[in-house]
Amino acid sequence: MKNRKVIIAAGGTGGHIVPAISIAKELMKEGVQILFVGNRNSMEQQLAKRHDLDFAEINVQKFYRKITIAHIKFPFKLIKSIIDSKKIIRKFKPDAFLGTGGFVSGPVGYAAHLQKVPIFLQEQNSYPGATTKILSKYASKILVGNHDAIKHLPKEKAAYSGNPINQNAVTEKNVINFEKFGLHADTKKIFLFGGSQGSVVLNNAFFPIIDDLLQKGFEVIWQIGRYSFNEFYPKVKDIKGIYAFDFTNEIGKIYNSVDLAIARAGALSLAELETKKIPSILIPLPSAAENHQFYNALELKEKNVAVIIEQKDLDPVILKDTTLKMLKNIDKIKENFSSTIHANSAKNIAGTIMNYLS
Repeated sequence: MKNRKVIIAAGGTGGHIVPAISIAKELMKEGVQILFVGNRNSMEQQLAKRHDLDFAEINVQKFYRKITIAHIKFPFKLIKSIIDSKKIIRKFKPDAFLGTGGFVSGPVGYAAHLQKVPIFLQEQNSYPGATTKILSKYASKILVGNHDAIKHLPKEKAAYSGNPINQNAVTEKNVINFEKFGLHADTKKIFLFGGSQGSVVLNNAFFPIIDDLLQKGFEVIWQIGRYSFNEFYPKVKDIKGIYAFDFTNEIGKIYNSVDLAIARAGALSLAELETKKIPSILIPLPSAAENHQFYNALELKEKNVAVIIEQKDLDPVILKDTTLKMLKNIDKIKENFSSTIHANSAKNIAGTIMNYLS
């Protein structure tokens, strides 16, 4: 069999890019040559190069949901990015295209369709994004990370695959150095995180209840995020029982160290929490497209391993009461977890593509 080639496009957020890179690395283990396509000077370019993936640049603009003057440029950039993508495809001659969502996938996937390249899609969320829905009519197979997504896609093409997640977070066996961060090994620990930028809404609701949690013998690991780090970190840096930071590369060790998570409901974060069997309080981002974070969270709620607080209902009192109730029953809640396929998702998706290619 000749050396196979797969062109991959993803962009916009880490939630789209991380699955693409995870699948790419599994395909490379099978001898497949990968070309990653994305916007220039973008997160996908940085991450692709960090993982030694060949990268080709296009220049496509996101379609904003609010009225903005940027919409004037959108159709011109879209057409130009499709033309550029066709040129990249003609030069690379891929055997298949893989798109994992985000606005960058759209023009590359459509160009792949025009060039009669077989299309594979991976959708992370409960409600498929616009790019996935548009390209689904041309796809050979659509692999979804949330069962509910199948309802919104061609059923003959869609199959549940789980979500490809950060393997370093999953395979890590160690805990953090408790003593180094002023914590104890034998306490119940709460982990609040809102992504690398942090969530101001979550931080504002959480800060007033920290003293009560500490007085009850619990300890806190708090990823404040870069956006409001300077506001909150000076207030807690000298308090025993709190490990606060803006961003960490030790997420796997933290997962192994905590009992309860408080978080948004991004698809990859939920897949990681489910894989690591961490009960959670989820506050979906209401501005997420089609309210998909709420439906992401609903799947874990229905498995009785998470509770949902809608942002309109969030305040410190509700958050404290919910946290204490969850911690009181934490061991029983952990028994509700069953095995998941997220940890092997990237390998299984790569296998699906390889079966097609062979």
